[in-house]
Amino acid sequence: MLRTRLAVGFAALLPALIPTAAHAAGDPILPLDQVQAGMHCTGYSVIRGTAITSFDVDVIDVLSGPDASVLVKVSGPAVDETGIAEGFSGSPVKCPDPNDGNTPKTIGAIAQGTGDYGNKLVLVTPIQTMLGEPVIPPSGAKPMSAKLKRKVRALATPISFSGVSGAVADALRKAGSKLGRALYAAPAAPRAGAFPTQTLQPGSSVAVGLAGGDVEAGAVGTVTYVDGANVYAFGHPLDGAGRRSLLLQDAYVYTVVNNPIDTEQVTSYKLAAPGHDLGTLTDDAPSAVVGTLGALPDRFPLRVTATDLDSGRVVHQNSAIADETAVGQPTGTSSLTQVGPVAVAQAAYDILRGSPARQSGEMCVRIAVRERKAPLRFCNTYVGGSPTSPAAPLVADFGAASGLLDAYNFGVLHVTRVDVNLKLRRELRQAYMLDARGPSTVRRGRDVKVQVAAQHVRGAEFTKTVTVHIPRYLSAGEHILQLTGSPADAVAGEGDAQDLASTFTITLGDDSGSGEDDPGPRNVDQLAAAFGALEREDGVTASFHDPGDDSGDSATSEIEVYRDPQLRISGSAKLRVEVRP
Repeated sequence: MLRTRLAVGFAALLPALIPTAAHAAGDPILPLDQVQAGMHCTGYSVIRGTAITSFDVDVIDVLSGPDASVLVKVSGPAVDETGIAEGFSGSPVKCPDPNDGNTPKTIGAIAQGTGDYGNKLVLVTPIQTMLGEPVIPPSGAKPMSAKLKRKVRALATPISFSGVSGAVADALRKAGSKLGRALYAAPAAPRAGAFPTQTLQPGSSVAVGLAGGDVEAGAVGTVTYVDGANVYAFGHPLDGAGRRSLLLQDAYVYTVVNNPIDTEQVTSYKLAAPGHDLGTLTDDAPSAVVGTLGALPDRFPLRVTATDLDSGRVVHQNSAIADETAVGQPTGTSSLTQVGPVAVAQAAYDILRGSPARQSGEMCVRIAVRERKAPLRFCNTYVGGSPTSPAAPLVADFGAASGLLDAYNFGVLHVTRVDVNLKLRRELRQAYMLDARGPSTVRRGRDVKVQVAAQHVRGAEFTKTVTVHIPRYLSAGEHILQLTGSPADAVAGEGDAQDLASTFTITLGDDSGSGEDDPGPRNVDQLAAAFGALEREDGVTASFHDPGDDSGDSATSEIEVYRDPQLRISGSAKLRVEVRP
């Protein structure tokens, strides 16, 4: 449910004119001009499981004009303890029509709170306003203005991620707090026996899904109105982005988590999981989300394979990502960018059954697009971890890769498949350089052998021989040959590193209005090169600089001279050499 103070009003979210044309084959409706203060009405929503429950609704006042809405107060066993929680958005309110033998008719959807203690005083979006939203907006229709979008986004519907747990779930919640948007971790929906496919009807739980499968993500609310195959829900926007192509799903409610204080950071909410795919969400409008039952949106598979290098155990994780390419990625951020990093973090957490600080491994990402025969890909090794930020460096790399797709400006990309292969062990495969020894006199253009002494972290010393090429352009005389290793990957709390919550904040946020001048890669081959550039040097490099140059201004470029994919060598060592022609 959208939450704001009554003083904010509803003006920015509703059209100035309420349509008067009759709609429909659905339930009978009661126009706003016939709703009166003092009416005793009934609301409907799911409190537990899939059963629709009713509760009492009393009309306090009717707000007409551009800020048209109905102020109501709720009561009854279903809401006395929790009030109207997040997830009740769209709950239909039916009032008796005094002109038609008191036949119950739908007046609208519970959509916005007032901030009262207990969450009992709420605003209802008029049903005429909701039914005035098109099922499929015209192609090229503009989304909500930037000013209105900023206001709506701050109040946006919470997103539930099912199939996530532990530190990953904690990071999601922290990211939501930073974004000003609730992000919840819910258990996966029950199996078919306990949760059969639902028929969406007014009062049913409904989800707008970014992805389905082992890791699901969707905004859970309530169905307000069904007109044949058309479904109207929420009573407010998801993102206010206009034309969409997301999953329309049923949902399962585990319980309503109670917090009567109703602050911006802590409020009551439905602990719910997206369920079965039923159709396509086509319109993300100012006063409703609208979809159609039947055909599903375009999707592509995200497959994450995680291997425990200590035990050999393999975990396969499969999700179907809603693809909004055909409607122009209306929010500027793809579902892959929002869901993929969470799936990677969860796979790493699952395979290690936790997140030990001492871990090492690798991750390879392959993204197939219709516009290029060979997939876009990169591979990196990783050393180091954090109990509170599982797989944060891996997640950041995946987010950067999918972000390159979102930012591509010189054509339309159609992703057909995403494969992530990660392998981790509970050991820090890292060593530090202690010393370097080699010839004191070297010649330009020749190769020399250098003995590097190093020691494993908490382990034995060893020696490696590396070959260093002496550049022809070096001036004759004395130089410092410096060997530099690669540090462990940054983890939470070290220097300027990003923790997992910060990484999720970036990937789940909306940067479509960043306004950067750099247009990025001009074609898919350049895009592939940008993917390749995500691969980091993790070996030992050599450079030369003048003696006494502590600033390094005179240093030559670094050239990799040694790499062991199974061992990260860190630190540095120096060797003074006399360069001769």
